[in-house]
Amino acid sequence: MRNILRFILLAFLAVVTACSDELDTSVSSQPTASSDTLDVGLLLAGNSSQTYGLKLYNRHSHEIRLSSIVLRNASTSGFRMNVDGMNGSSFTNPDLLRIASGDSLFLFVEATFPAGSGRSHTDYIDITCNGRTQTVVLLGESKDVGVWHAKTIDSDLTLPSGAEYQIYDSLVVAAGVTLTLEDSVVLYLHDKADIHLYGTLLCEGSPGRPVIIRGDRTDKMFDNLYYDGLPAQWGNLYVHESSTGNVWTCADIHGMNEGIRISPADIDTTLTGDGDRRITFRYCRLSLSDSALVRAVGAYCRMEGCLLSNAGGALLDIQGGAWEVDHCTLANYCYASRIMSPALCLTNLYGFPLLRCNVNNTIVWGDTYNPLVSPTRSDVEIVYQEFVDAEGIRSDSVFHYRFDHCLLAAYGTDDNDFISTVWAQDPLYVLIDDDNYTYDFRLQEESPAVGAAAESGLATDLDGNPWSSTPAIGCYEYVQ
Repeated sequence: MRNILRFILLAFLAVVTACSDELDTSVSSQPTASSDTLDVGLLLAGNSSQTYGLKLYNRHSHEIRLSSIVLRNASTSGFRMNVDGMNGSSFTNPDLLRIASGDSLFLFVEATFPAGSGRSHTDYIDITCNGRTQTVVLLGESKDVGVWHAKTIDSDLTLPSGAEYQIYDSLVVAAGVTLTLEDSVVLYLHDKADIHLYGTLLCEGSPGRPVIIRGDRTDKMFDNLYYDGLPAQWGNLYVHESSTGNVWTCADIHGMNEGIRISPADIDTTLTGDGDRRITFRYCRLSLSDSALVRAVGAYCRMEGCLLSNAGGALLDIQGGAWEVDHCTLANYCYASRIMSPALCLTNLYGFPLLRCNVNNTIVWGDTYNPLVSPTRSDVEIVYQEFVDAEGIRSDSVFHYRFDHCLLAAYGTDDNDFISTVWAQDPLYVLIDDDNYTYDFRLQEESPAVGAAAESGLATDLDGNPWSSTPAIGCYEYVQ
């Protein structure tokens, strides 16, 4: 009896196996594509997209076999296709195109659009099975820009409004030379490409038409995150010792590896003009560095109406020198790397005296160093070092700073160095959405920064709105 039952069971399994291997040739038995349209987005001409995946599912009870998978205009469209690990534009091998019941077949698509090939690009993947063809539409756009490889600017040059250049290797502005970027100029820096300023860079953006310096990837990492929203997309911006008189107005600089690095230079404490300063930042948006965003050693700079945000290190790391900071917002919510430092750091650790650092009407408030979460943490770090000369006699370095009408992520009390301070109160930014990498550092109506600043010489906020007679602290006036 046991042998009979065993025979029946084996016969049943054989029948089931035979049925599962049966080929379904019905016209109605078609693979289901994970999408009927695939859009690679906007690419700079000559740049390759990331690899996009597409699946063909067999949701039927038996195996199906495709007759062909063809990329219709592969020789001219700029799109490329890979089927289950094999590159090509036309696949007809029956062994490759079998899809078992409940299984799937992978297709991968990339694109590179050459210069001069037009703005919009379309191609089609035709998938034929059991005498019927279904089509997946491929879409993309491209933009032609100028291309510079290891470019050195050795005579004065102005890039006109709207000009766009892609930079490979490096962009160097020679000593004694001025590069002027008019409004809406965009510089796209390739991976690890640096900017070196030995001469002068003038950014002449305007509200709504900023000068933009960014990475050259225009596609997405995730559905809700572009590569342009990540740090470390290009190298660094170096301001060397010989570079002075840089005035950056309405500049949007983001996506760096180690941020803006300002080297030391001789400082005359009486200097006040823009031409004397290393850099004057006016209404700039600086963001997304894998390390400190702005690090200045022994530099003389002014920063007014600026937003500094989202870096792996300090947003503003001042190591000696002379600084004026007015109506700025420093907000660190870096989602791409661990934040390793408070947002604002003042120090003389490297032997450069802090001749002065006047911080007025400024918010310093981020996430990691939030005193409301941990009272011992502060987003403002002030480190003073006493120096000893060769004879062992102490000689204190000059170290002067003053915070006036600021909102700080720290607990403290006012004194001669801190005046009319809003201590340890959340500024209530409009939007902090870490899940979708979206931030709006404007102020809610209930923000303690609203109406708490002193009047200054700035006419407008970062958005171009006029300041009221009782202005808000930070780079944004509250507008209902």
